[in-house]
Amino acid sequence: MAKELNGIKIPDFDLTEKVAIVTGGTKGLGLAITTTLASYGVRVVVASRTEADCIRVTEELNKEGCETFPWPADVTNIDSIYKLVNATVEKYGKVDILVNNAGSAVTKMALDMTEKDWDYVMNLDLKACVFCSQAVVKQMIKQKTGGRIINISSMDGLVGAKAISSYCAAKGGLINVTKALALEWGRDNITVNCICPGYFKTEINADMFENEKWVKSITDATAMRRVCELEEITSAIVYLCSDYSGYTTGTYILMDGGTTAK
Repeated sequence: MAKELNGIKIPDFDLTEKVAIVTGGTKGLGLAITTTLASYGVRVVVASRTEADCIRVTEELNKEGCETFPWPADVTNIDSIYKLVNATVEKYGKVDILVNNAGSAVTKMALDMTEKDWDYVMNLDLKACVFCSQAVVKQMIKQKTGGRIINISSMDGLVGAKAISSYCAAKGGLINVTKALALEWGRDNITVNCICPGYFKTEINADMFENEKWVKSITDATAMRRVCELEEITSAIVYLCSDYSGYTTGTYILMDGGTTAK
């Protein structure tokens, strides 16, 4: 709980017993988000398409004293989204935080892209975030306790990049829909914000980072001459979940090491 000193409320990062849903929460950045929030005392519902992955992650974290709950969900399916939210409420009685992390990309030049490629990325990276938010916010409004929606976009939602035009479109759309949803839900004390990371390494893209020429090209493009670390991204998410961000909504935090500053 926030304390007062000299009549000033002092915010803190206490997230104990908050309830969060993290989509795509079993691998890469999603696993880092799940682990970080759980370490701050958040009760995390770990959502992913693969049930075995959900169970594996929750068992690992619960052994460390965290409280997590596995729920397999396909967030491109609206019925599956509502089952996820209903299961969360049945388990914990509420939802305080949603992290829309699930996403993917199809690496193809625009002339080679198919309609199926385009729909796959748009459905997962944009449409799913909107309808996950819709389902969660309906519950948050019932609770009358406010809430936090955090969307994981990308630096590439702000600038163009070759061979991932559908990804750029989806992530750019996610930034703008974040603003629109913040305007709709602000009066219910629900904040909606975006994280826009640059490049970061996980087990999912480790093979890309074995290409020294490519790594040099992306690090040379930054002001800091390095890629982002996972904990630098998750620290921003903790901020957006905490008391410190109560008046922060409808915006994005760009974490690209200065790549787009020039």
